Amino acid sequence: MSYSRSYHETITVNGSESKTVSYPKSESGGSMTVTVHYTEHVPVDIDIHVDTNPFDRSIGKANRNVNLLTGSVVATEAAHIAAKVKSSEAISDSIIDGFFGLIKSEINQQLTEIKPRVDALLIEMIQHQQSCVAKQKQLESDFGRIAERYSKIFFDLDKELRNRILMLNQSAVGVHATLTTRVHRSFSDISSGVATIYNKEGSNLQAILFASGLKSKALSLIDSAKNYLFSEKNLSVQLQQILSPVEAKTIVRKQIPVLYFEAKNSSNANDVQIVSPKETSALTNNEKKLKDGFSNATNKWKPLDAKNREQLNTFLKLQLSGKNQNINPRVAEQIMQLWKQDTNIQTNA
Repeated sequence: MSYSRSYHETITVNGSESKTVSYPKSESGGSMTVTVHYTEHVPVDIDIHVDTNPFDRSIGKANRNVNLLTGSVVATEAAHIAAKVKSSEAISDSIIDGFFGLIKSEINQQLTEIKPRVDALLIEMIQHQQSCVAKQKQLESDFGRIAERYSKIFFDLDKELRNRILMLNQSAVGVHATLTTRVHRSFSDISSGVATIYNKEGSNLQAILFASGLKSKALSLIDSAKNYLFSEKNLSVQLQQILSPVEAKTIVRKQIPVLYFEAKNSSNANDVQIVSPKETSALTNNEKKLKDGFSNATNKWKPLDAKNREQLNTFLKLQLSGKNQNINPRVAEQIMQLWKQDTNIQTNA
């Protein structure tokens, strides 16, 4: 921006000056040179006008050039970052596609190799099934025939044995038949009077039997009451243990394993899913808190120590052992191989 300034000062000037002085004629007359010293105050006025328009125009031009350069740098940086992101996504997509394509081709190759064996084994199993069904029918027929034959043999043996026993104990059997006939006739004949001795003995016997029945029922009732009281006491003790507050002397942390994984969806966003045991419904209800706990950047993750890793290794070996029939041996081997290769396992516990 152009501006003007005015300055006014008084300058003291000291100096000397040589002059030739003529003097009138006297005896000789003439002239002489003398030096005159003087002091003079000289006023000085200075007006200064500074024109900054050319400089201002150059500054404005430089500012526009700098702004243009800044815009071009920002645009170049954004284009560079976008190109890097695009190339990274293309590389990752190609790697993922190649990996899954390789796995798929290997699986297809293994399926192609296994399918003829499976078909052959299936045909062999069908043949074995047919032969087993035929053998089962033959065995059932043979068993029925043999059972019928031996049943007849044993029936004849029982009949012969009964006849032999009756022949050996013929006298005892005759006495038993006679006594049975007479006693039955005496009890069934209503017209005959009952003897007084028999009536007394029968009354006493009936009273004793009735008292014994009452005693047995009373003892059974007492046992039932005792069992009921014992069950009530046990139930009361159990309810007291459950409902009474018990102060824990030591705090024990219980850890429940959950599976957290992320996957890319069609819109290139992360789909988060947590798998937890069905028996712990509290984990299912707090799924949002679990997701926040995994995705929270403030959590301090540290490498898994050797003790916990050994415990996990033992657990995996037990779960993937041959006793578990629900796991394919090839899948179990692949899981253990991935577990051994992954050494960067971290925890925030």
